[in-house]
Amino acid sequence: MKIGVIGLGAMGRLHVQEIRKFPYVREILGCDMSAAARAAAKKDFGIDSVAKEPPLLAWKPDAIFVVTQPSTHVAVIEPALKAGIPVLTEKPLATTIGDCRRMVALAKRNKTPFQVGFELRYCGLTRGMRQVVDSGLIGKPLHVDLVQVCGAHRKGYMTRERTGGIFWEKLCHQVDFFRYWLGEPQRVMAVAAPNAIKHYGIEDNVLSCMVFPDGRMGKITFMSTRAAQIGGTDDHGDRGHYYEMGVTCTKGSVTYCAWTDTLSVVRFNHRKDCKSELIERIPATRFGVSCYDVASQNGDFLERVRAGKPLQFPASDALISMEWVAKAERSLASGGKWIQ
Repeated sequence: MKIGVIGLGAMGRLHVQEIRKFPYVREILGCDMSAAARAAAKKDFGIDSVAKEPPLLAWKPDAIFVVTQPSTHVAVIEPALKAGIPVLTEKPLATTIGDCRRMVALAKRNKTPFQVGFELRYCGLTRGMRQVVDSGLIGKPLHVDLVQVCGAHRKGYMTRERTGGIFWEKLCHQVDFFRYWLGEPQRVMAVAAPNAIKHYGIEDNVLSCMVFPDGRMGKITFMSTRAAQIGGTDDHGDRGHYYEMGVTCTKGSVTYCAWTDTLSVVRFNHRKDCKSELIERIPATRFGVSCYDVASQNGDFLERVRAGKPLQFPASDALISMEWVAKAERSLASGGKWIQ
C-alpha cells in the first residue's frame, strides 16, 4: 500500500512511526507546510514529503491519514474523499457540526472509507475494562466517569477558531467512550468555572453529565488548574497532567489510573460485612498499549481498506458522537441548560 500522512507534528510522526511497521505498506509520503518538519521526517523515517496536499493526492495513495489542526480538516479531507481516497483523520471530525455532516455525507455518496481517530475504542485500558465487564464479575455498566487534570498549551492553541471548543478539542474522546459503554444518550448538560489558564479562548474547567436510558450516566470533570499553578503559558501537554477513567457496574467497578497505568477491580457488598473490596490491580499493558494505541487503530483501518471490508468505527458513527459534542457546547454556552 501507498500511504499519505498529512501533518508531520508530534502526532503525525507517531502515525508514521507505526504505519511503517506494517509489512504491506511499501511507501509513505508525508505532507507538511513546514520545511523543518519535512526535513525531520526525512532524517528520522527516511520518507519524502511535499508542502501541499494536491501533489500528495496526485500521487494516488491507497489511504491517507490527516493529522492537521482541526480547523483545517474540511479543506484537507474533502478533496481526498472526492478523489475516492480512504481517510482516517485525527479527532475531531471538524470544528462545526455542519462540516461534520457534510463530510460524512460526501464519503457515503462516494462510497469512500472514512474513519475518525477515537483511539479509546482500541487502546489497552478499554480492552481490559471490556474483559472485566464481560466476565460478569462486576455486573452491567451503569455509570462512566472521567477525571482529567489537563496539561497546558501555548497561546493561540486553545482557541475557538482553531479547535471549535473544549468538547471538540479534548472531550470528544470521552463522549464517544460513553456511547461505547452505555449506548445512545438522551440529554446532556455542561457548565464551566472561570478559566485557570487566562490565554485560553475556550473553557478549561468543565463539569458535564450525559444521561442514558434507564438512568445510566456519563460524567466528565475536566480542569487545567494544576497546569496553571506550575506555569500555564508553556506548550507542555503533560505538565501537571492526571487522568482517571472508571466504569461503575451493578456489582462493582473497574477504574483506570494513568499514574500507575493499572486497572483496579472492585466488588460491592459481596462480603458478609457488606464492605466493598479491591479484588485485583491489573497492569493495563497486559492488554496492549494502554493509551494512544494508534498501531491497533491504524492496522484495523488499513486491513479493512485492503480487504474491502466495512470499517469497524466509520465516521458516520463518529458523527453521532460529534452531534452530542455540539449539544454539550450549546449547554456550556447557555450556562448549563439540559439539551435533549
